[in-house]
Amino acid sequence: MTQRAAEQTAGATTAEPSWTPRLAALAVAAAVAVSVIYIPQSLLTDVAGDLGVSPGAAGLVATAVQAGYALGILLLVPLADRVHPRRQVTVQSLLLAAALALSAVLPTVAAVAAGFAVVGLVANIAQVIIPAAGRLAPVARRGTTTATIVGSLSVGIFGGRIAASLVVEAFGWRWVTVGFALLVLATVPFTRRALRDAPVPAEAGTPYPRLLLDTLALVRRSPELSQSALLQFFVFATFNSAWTVMVLHLTAEPYGWSVRTAGLFGLVGLAAGLTTPLAGRLVDRFGTLPVAGGALAVMLVAMAAVVVDADRLVPFALSMFAATAASQLHQSAHQNRVLAVDPGRAAQANTVFMFFVFLGGSTGAFLGPAAYAAGGMARVGLVCCGLLVLALAAWAALTLHTRRVARAAVLAG
Repeated sequence: MTQRAAEQTAGATTAEPSWTPRLAALAVAAAVAVSVIYIPQSLLTDVAGDLGVSPGAAGLVATAVQAGYALGILLLVPLADRVHPRRQVTVQSLLLAAALALSAVLPTVAAVAAGFAVVGLVANIAQVIIPAAGRLAPVARRGTTTATIVGSLSVGIFGGRIAASLVVEAFGWRWVTVGFALLVLATVPFTRRALRDAPVPAEAGTPYPRLLLDTLALVRRSPELSQSALLQFFVFATFNSAWTVMVLHLTAEPYGWSVRTAGLFGLVGLAAGLTTPLAGRLVDRFGTLPVAGGALAVMLVAMAAVVVDADRLVPFALSMFAATAASQLHQSAHQNRVLAVDPGRAAQANTVFMFFVFLGGSTGAFLGPAAYAAGGMARVGLVCCGLLVLALAAWAALTLHTRRVARAAVLAG
């Protein structure tokens, strides 16, 4: 059976109402998997106290898990175009649970950091699920499917932080880590069922080195991919610039909150993530570029408001809600565009896209604290506005180019 025929068969199979519970299972699995790379940020104080090191030294754990995740995107996610997604998700989930359990019993900060680097390496399960679900979903629901799973990532990112911050004082970081390992294991039966009739990958049998080279070559061959990756680079840099310094901002004056209370501000991000499935309807109806442009405009207005309202809780919370929801909308729109360019190489395209996303996130993680040290949250807001102006300029140029190409095609026809 050809890849196209397989996709048509899968689409027909999943056109029935049974797709909704399967999508829910995949979304939950994606949320749980991504949450584990953010929980170290809530555990650092307890890790430092337990291992007898400074908070700065304990920060190696959070750095290691992010570095491992980026490396895993490059090395493991392309396998989704070669290995059946059901098998890959199962194996990575089992390895992730084992890595978490092992990290929970390691005796030194260096060993724990190494353990969490392995956690990050195999935690990119969501990036395998997204293209697999896109191929498996009914054609009319592919935009909604991508938006739902992207939205679940926000739930995992913020939900994991909140859950870890609430229970770490009672149970300690080691048992919290074991608890997340058990959550990962609990998703395995459901993801295996949800992916049972996923299409066979187009590149099955392709040698792994060639698969990696083909993945890197997509940047040159696919202008849609490079364009979407560039725009999302700026958006995720903005997102991380603001959220990386959130606890610093809320524990300082005029708020003076405890770290535990400041962690609950993640509920704002969690609520914003719950709005993301609505983005799929907008993408399906209006297309990627109009939706992305609207999202960038909302983010710019929200971050401009942060510049003047950072010390007033309600306006600040509303601004962060709007900016976070819009960032998820933007990612959903562009991820749907990237996956649709060449469905047969969806996992490879998603690899490149997410690599640039996390490159932007790393940039934001550097810019945010630097700006905060220089001028507080207002300065962070200004940096975010600058990033978004660059993104809007790139979006405007892309939109004009797309219209010119479409007009030329009409005239030529």
